[in-house]
Amino acid sequence: MTLVYLDICIAEKDIGRVVVQLFEDDAPLASENFRKLCQDKEYQNTFMHKIIKTFIIQCGDTSVKDEGENALKYPALPLGLNGNGKSIYNNQYFQDENLIDIDKPFLLCMSNFGEKNHNKSQFFITLDKAIHLNGKHTVFGIVKYGKSIIREVENVEVYSNKQSDSNAWVPTTKVVINDCGIWEEGDPLPNHIACTDQIGGDIYEEYPDDNDIEGLDFENAEQSYKVTSIIKESATLLLKQKRYDESLLKFRKALRYCNELLPDDESNKEMFDKFQELKKTIYLNMSLVALNKQDYNQCINYCGFLLQMESVKLSDVQASKIFYRLGKSYHMLKKYDIALETLKKGAMIAPNDPSIKHELETVSKIIQDTKKEEKAKFAKFFS
Repeated sequence: MTLVYLDICIAEKDIGRVVVQLFEDDAPLASENFRKLCQDKEYQNTFMHKIIKTFIIQCGDTSVKDEGENALKYPALPLGLNGNGKSIYNNQYFQDENLIDIDKPFLLCMSNFGEKNHNKSQFFITLDKAIHLNGKHTVFGIVKYGKSIIREVENVEVYSNKQSDSNAWVPTTKVVINDCGIWEEGDPLPNHIACTDQIGGDIYEEYPDDNDIEGLDFENAEQSYKVTSIIKESATLLLKQKRYDESLLKFRKALRYCNELLPDDESNKEMFDKFQELKKTIYLNMSLVALNKQDYNQCINYCGFLLQMESVKLSDVQASKIFYRLGKSYHMLKKYDIALETLKKGAMIAPNDPSIKHELETVSKIIQDTKKEEKAKFAKFFS
């Protein structure tokens, strides 16, 4: 089994590595062409030049790279034209093969511009099934690792969704394959947009629909809840280890599962309520992570989301934690009056909480000292 990797960057920022398994037995010509082009770094600095959400990502034009003058001209470049690219077969087109149904996301297929046996280096990655393309394109591989990277690319904004426009589906910011090559099991799998640590048993993809695990049924609300809880607990373990960046990524993943798998409150009220309680805990933990990361605006946002959840009831302990984190964040942002008001609400709920008492005293003193300084300035002015 041959595996190759593509390292992707968006707006000149590395986002991670995609590993592709090649279908060498079913598509030997295309697989060997792709393997050799990756090995020889031919795809390095090439663009992912079209992104059609829920359909495909087009790439592989080795004729136009993010180098020299091209780096400054984007998007005014002749990207993805019919005839652009190269092949290892004397740079000639090679024939179609493995013209199977394109019935799932993450398949790698040759771009042939609607012409039979018209393949070189250009290819596309499917983002969903594309049954109208069945039997028309060589299918030569599938994404094995890095599905979250592909989804991140899918969500990049494009100039236009109208086919008649000159920049139709062209990303508004450069998406580039900045490295490629042969990959073996045990080699690094960098991912800068997700936490792939399986601590606590989280073996699941970033997006629920991207899982390919036998027996996993997200139509089953109980199973969906169990999976989401595992992801949340994985994030909690990372939080306990003070791995704040990774923990936040995991909590965001858990929140995504909560939102996408939430059952209807009328058809399954019991599981709806359990999901809402889980979501409440996730937001609580996300506010704590943000506070520890000193991302005070984000902490305020997470607390605000939680307070807006009408379907859940906060315990006194949970409410006091929220008001403390809000107060602390407003304090650090030098919004002392709002901090004081918020901390007073927390003190009404938990008057003996030492953290709230200390923070309240600190903010009160800052406000008092500020008033004294202002009074002294005015007194000096009128003396």
